[in-house]
Amino acid sequence: MFKQKTLTGYASIDKPQNIGFSLFKQNPIIPDISVYNAIVMLSRFYRGADAIDCQEILVNYQAMLDDAKTVSLALKELGVRKGEIVTVSMPNFYQAVLMFLACNRIGAVTTFLNSFATDEEVKYYLNLFESSIFVNYNRNKDSNLCMKMQTNVRTIITLSKARKNVLDFNENYKKSYDGVTVDFNSLGSIASYQANTFEWLHSSKENALILYTSGSSTGKSKAVVLTNENVLAAGTYLKNSSNLKDNKDKRTLVCVPFAYPYGFGTSTLMTLLSGKTAILAPDIGANTILYYLRKRPEMIFGSPALMELIKRNVPVGEDLSYVHKFISGGDFFRIKPYQEAKEFFREHNAPGIEIGNGSGNAETMSCGTNPVGIKPKPGTAGRVLVGTEAMIIDKDTMEEKRYGEEGSLFVSGRHLFKEYFKEPKMTEEALIEINGKRYFDTGMIGFLDEEGYFTPNKRTSRFYIPSTLDKVYPDPVQTFISTFEPVEDCAVVETPDEEMLFVGTAYIVLNDKYKSVLEDDIKDYILELCRNENSSGKKLREIEIPTYIEIVDQLPRRQGTDKIDYLTLEKLAKEKYGKGSKRITLE
Repeated sequence: MFKQKTLTGYASIDKPQNIGFSLFKQNPIIPDISVYNAIVMLSRFYRGADAIDCQEILVNYQAMLDDAKTVSLALKELGVRKGEIVTVSMPNFYQAVLMFLACNRIGAVTTFLNSFATDEEVKYYLNLFESSIFVNYNRNKDSNLCMKMQTNVRTIITLSKARKNVLDFNENYKKSYDGVTVDFNSLGSIASYQANTFEWLHSSKENALILYTSGSSTGKSKAVVLTNENVLAAGTYLKNSSNLKDNKDKRTLVCVPFAYPYGFGTSTLMTLLSGKTAILAPDIGANTILYYLRKRPEMIFGSPALMELIKRNVPVGEDLSYVHKFISGGDFFRIKPYQEAKEFFREHNAPGIEIGNGSGNAETMSCGTNPVGIKPKPGTAGRVLVGTEAMIIDKDTMEEKRYGEEGSLFVSGRHLFKEYFKEPKMTEEALIEINGKRYFDTGMIGFLDEEGYFTPNKRTSRFYIPSTLDKVYPDPVQTFISTFEPVEDCAVVETPDEEMLFVGTAYIVLNDKYKSVLEDDIKDYILELCRNENSSGKKLREIEIPTYIEIVDQLPRRQGTDKIDYLTLEKLAKEKYGKGSKRITLE
């Protein structure tokens, strides 16, 4: 019999998340290998099992590793060196997974940009990373030529729309090369020039991935450098915390874009490291959600927005009994939406489904707390990961708070990122040493209980998730709109929408010069400005452009402060536009 541990009231001392777990799980061994080689070793006994199911492509682990080897040899032939950063901008395709595995095999680093990133955004990151290889999906020749002329890129690899479900890598390289781009399916031809089949054995300390933070009011996301050790530690912590046995025949649905840590890091890599099948959904939406559900995922990685998409588009009587787990990351299920989701699955033959909130950041490989395989506690984000450490800190005094007391969640472990790319000062400020250990402030405000469960009360940044499942951050959008000449002040808030789940409503205070202009005319003009570059050369993504614009005399402020009262604006927008009426369109 184990003696019950007496708690002190402080999570950093008690480590309640570790109670009941073996010393081995509390202090796991993280192997000194690359992610690629970890998958090679772990999959030795199930190479014939399905690894990736992506639209019309279905490949097993052996085929995936063979394809990754081919692509890695092509990258070597194209001059990719160890430590070099390869920039990838494409939807959640099998080819994107291959590119990471290929880069990781030869010691190169992969970074994922959104598939619909603007040319300016892509050029910025290509120059920042000094990438010689740019991999993209269906970008036109003019766009690719622009990249090649204004960056250090030597080779652009493009996957065409017509060839996205083709796995013939033997297309003739010289025939496919147009002087600007190489077709993705010619990589086999390029690889044939490389006879070296040596398996590169890289250290876990070497860089593997660059992912991105959520951004801020300036619109700038920080580039987060993650090592092989960070990835493998996150996977180890999650597996130990979930207490689940290996399920080689299980399938997970990955809906979140790879540009987000939750999409590629938690959802995809953790699935492959667990020997399961990753069902990739590169075009998730109202017209495709049922198609992906009918691939029979046992676990769904999503968000409340995805749950809403499912509820609206799955017909009555559809059998979803195969879905056992729905994990929300990036956004949070509150009590009422959680209960509604449970009722929906009950009505579709899945009464025993586990629905849970996870939490994480790019800096923690998107792994901060875990809701899988533990006693459910609605309203929480699950438990802190076994093997990591956590505490709640009062950021004004930097003192640790007791159980149930609110503060900022700080976490520590070997999954903590290495650095912000080329930002040593910012890195030093983010990784805080407490009692001889490195901690990271997650930015989530809430409290821990005596079992290690974390209840978040708020985040430090505002965002909403439309049906595309790409986060939209209103702060940089309103900063963009505020640069327009007619705009004196601006606030952007989320608004429920019948088609997109959530869209943006911009409340705008006009400069005196424009107050006499007809309201419909000024709205059309502002919308036109939203679709173009502003005076600083920046441009909004399509999903960031507000669907509704309201002209107001002033913005409401929180009592006793100068801070905008966003809650009031959200309520007003919901009351006026909540059913998706009166959409603004531009001819």
